[in-house]
Amino acid sequence: MTAVADPALGFWLRHVAAAGGLWEPDGDTTYVVLPPPLRDAYRLPEELRVTADPDIAREDGATLLTAGHPVLAEAAERVLASGDTGHLVLARPTSAPPGPDMLLAAARDAFPADHGRIDLSSEPAFVLHPVIQVGALVTYELSAEDRFQEEVQRWVDVPSRRQLPADLVGRLCRADVDERAQPRRPEGLMPAVGAAHRLIDAGATARRQALAAEVSGACQAERGRAAAYYADVIAGIEARLATAQPDRKAVLDQRLRATREEEARRLAEIAEKYEARHTIRPYRLHVMLVPALRVPAHVLRGMRRYPAYFDWLLPAGAYAPTRCPSCGGEAPLVAGKLKLGCETCLPPKPAAPAVAAPAGPAGPARPVSGAPRGARPAPAARPVPPQAKRRAVVPPKVRKEQQKATATLAERLWRGGGR
Repeated sequence: MTAVADPALGFWLRHVAAAGGLWEPDGDTTYVVLPPPLRDAYRLPEELRVTADPDIAREDGATLLTAGHPVLAEAAERVLASGDTGHLVLARPTSAPPGPDMLLAAARDAFPADHGRIDLSSEPAFVLHPVIQVGALVTYELSAEDRFQEEVQRWVDVPSRRQLPADLVGRLCRADVDERAQPRRPEGLMPAVGAAHRLIDAGATARRQALAAEVSGACQAERGRAAAYYADVIAGIEARLATAQPDRKAVLDQRLRATREEEARRLAEIAEKYEARHTIRPYRLHVMLVPALRVPAHVLRGMRRYPAYFDWLLPAGAYAPTRCPSCGGEAPLVAGKLKLGCETCLPPKPAAPAVAAPAGPAGPARPVSGAPRGARPAPAARPVPPQAKRRAVVPPKVRKEQQKATATLAERLWRGGGR
């Protein structure tokens, strides 16, 4: 079987094959044999030729199946209702696994620990590391007329509940499957599914906001037209009310209140018409067990040792993501004095203000070598009593003036000694 260019028809043919049917290219069309359940469900003959090209369907008499056809819509609904679930185990690569030195270097690059250093504590052990692929159909409603759907996929690491990087996902998709292995349900599956749903919802929210911005012009235009219309009507009623007779004012007041209430209802209808929303319909859950090497390690800070381990995914040639062992965050690790955390739960402390060292007692003055003749030695410093050793803090401005005065005095002494 070869690939079909039209995505809608290709989806239907894969659906037929999964249900036990057969199909093969037949010139410009595709020859299909439907199983009895699909034949009865779609009200089609058991054998037929299909195409997505209207010209070929008209000339060859083939059944036209293209986007929007009721058969394709019904097939999509059947697939979504039945779901797409499964377990599989990826095959272990035939190449030799990396050595301890490479695993250690890769761990230090992948998980830098502030104030700490990662060292291996024992030999790696072989494990099966679980990851999941979650697929969903997201329906966006931007207005009463603008509505469309998108398919989204998220790959999530089960132990850490973090999304896998795109390059790692690509390497896992290219890995072989071990047909003889017996899959098992991993621990922590439902929390990982919940994390995948939150990732899908966050992405759909950002996508919805971007799409809503594209149709905001139509909303503002319709709202502006409605506001201008009711402003003219209200202005006309108020003008007549200003010159109306007393017996007509009651009628005009009633009409003015009714018009304002109608304006509020109309503006609320426009806001509701353009209120963007989205719904998520999950349909796929694939649980994959990836062969991995569990690397036991210690995060060292001085004499302190914090135990940790990292899983090296053999088919991907990379480490699986991790979380902070203390708070469960995704920030880089930090080796603290009391625990192993991350930059979220162990933020760096603010730098302490610099404290000036107290001045010690001055010793006797010594003559400076190279001093000019006649220069008088500086007087010996007097001993400072113990109660006066702690000096008051001098403001910077006053300290600068004192330093300037000292420099001026030294200059005068220098000039006086040179005479």
